[in-house]
Amino acid sequence: VLMDKLNVLLVTGLLTAEHQGRKITQRLRDLMEATGRFHVAIVEEFRNITPAFLEPYDVLFVDYDGKTWPTDHARRFGEQTESTIYDFVAKGKGIVFYHSSIWVDSDWPDEWRKLLGGYCSMDKGCRRCPKDDFYVETMDENHPITKGIDNKWMNVFDDLFTQLIIHPEADVHVLASVYDDIENYRIPGFPPAHHPVEIPGGKLENMPGVNEYTPVIWTNTYGKGRVFVTSIGHWEALDRFNFITMLVRGVEWAATGEVTLKKPDRSGENRLKLFPYY
Repeated sequence: VLMDKLNVLLVTGLLTAEHQGRKITQRLRDLMEATGRFHVAIVEEFRNITPAFLEPYDVLFVDYDGKTWPTDHARRFGEQTESTIYDFVAKGKGIVFYHSSIWVDSDWPDEWRKLLGGYCSMDKGCRRCPKDDFYVETMDENHPITKGIDNKWMNVFDDLFTQLIIHPEADVHVLASVYDDIENYRIPGFPPAHHPVEIPGGKLENMPGVNEYTPVIWTNTYGKGRVFVTSIGHWEALDRFNFITMLVRGVEWAATGEVTLKKPDRSGENRLKLFPYY
């Protein structure tokens, strides 16, 4: 049965230096459209947006942090756009937050943090774990987004943002987490100058959240709408079938509340098709 395509608005633009580049934007669009389920439009300037502008879309996909350097103040979308987004989601549509868009420091309003459900903020002790490769573990294998996903899989060359803050009024449901092992921090040069971290009493074991699981993929509800968030998502993650399956399902779930997309199938003639074998 051919389903109507869902309309995705991919919102990007100003990003911290290591996340910039149109290649990842195009790759995200290619991935979503390869499923046959989505039509993706892209915008790089999102201030002064109106409800009429968002009306054709089922889901927003936000890959934006508003900075060129992690310690900079963020260039927000502004109150007009932000209140338009709150209404868009609260009335029953969806939003996806991708990778560094989970970093919302004190420049962003509390309502934005509530929309995300979980977020990181440098001024509240969040940090990037210096280990680039880590195992992602599925926390709820019965959710439609995680059905058939491996219980544990390796992610490489990515950012593990830890000490995630859960908004007290959010409805966060954790789908995948990573164990934040203290041994990963026992390396020369931590913390790096561009990403300051407070180490209470100079002891790594005093850092909040260390030797605990930190969520990396979760859902939230906001009014009648749905929110899907992933804090991982470097270029290499988009080669991991577990990740890309959860990502496209997360977009579909945010848009509709349901999931129809299967894991890519590499068997038979499918192995001759372009990645990711949809």
